[in-house]
Amino acid sequence: MVDSMQYSLVFFLVVKFIKQAGLQTVRFQGAFPVTELARFAIVGTLCFTTGFVSLYLLTDLAGLHYLVSMCISMLIVNLLGWLLNRLWTFKSRSIHVKAEIGRYFVVNLFGFGVTLAMMALLVSGLGAHYLVASVIVAILVMLVNYVAHRNWSFDKSRQHDEPRP
Repeated sequence: MVDSMQYSLVFFLVVKFIKQAGLQTVRFQGAFPVTELARFAIVGTLCFTTGFVSLYLLTDLAGLHYLVSMCISMLIVNLLGWLLNRLWTFKSRSIHVKAEIGRYFVVNLFGFGVTLAMMALLVSGLGAHYLVASVIVAILVMLVNYVAHRNWSFDKSRQHDEPRP
């Protein structure tokens, strides 16, 4: 059982991570439209919900270990997220789909490693419930992923050789 002292430690670690990662002072290249940010949040919410439900189903109903469930859940979520972010959030028109999805998965592979490590730390190390841990981890990884996807995975300057409509 996790007591308030352990939750305080988790909160402290989250704040420390944000400060060390420099997320409190992130500067985006140019202005970004609110609609893009709203779309990213909607896609993220849909993907998080899909991942949360699949994590529960795979762990509690299928009987898989929570880390195995998280791996399967993240594969499903990443494919869904790439498609929705490509078509709707960032409206990518890149003809270099393989390179784009490659960049997308590199960013998410990094996030995947961070997610597994943080899940293990929070659940096995601090005794947090796996669903509570997944919420904390999802928020942190989402912040990093937005910056990386906007500025690298779906970078509009990489689409300069695209045919115009």
